[in-house]
Amino acid sequence: MKKSIVLVLGLALGSSAFGAEHVVDQLGRKFIPATLKVKVGDTIRFKNSDPFAHNAYTDDKINEFDTGMQATGQDAVMNVKGKSSFKVQCAIHPEMLLDVKVD
Repeated sequence: MKKSIVLVLGLALGSSAFGAEHVVDQLGRKFIPATLKVKVGDTIRFKNSDPFAHNAYTDDKINEFDTGMQATGQDAVMNVKGKSSFKVQCAIHPEMLLDVKVD
């Protein structure tokens, strides 16, 4: 019985060690939502729901990434590596902005 309890407890604790996934839609030439609070270890999934290409990138030194060209219906994922606050932009549509705060 003790082994079963330890195994169940270990599985429960182990699953919380993985970060959460946050979905950001690219729709109507906007990032939806426009602000996001995440934690180190989380992932952000960028979905392109527009009928044209998008891109998501940041030059933040800690969490630098670039999704490259995202066609309609394509997803791209970034991993949150460290605490910072940064803006995500679209290289194709510079008016698109996403504010990200990492706790």
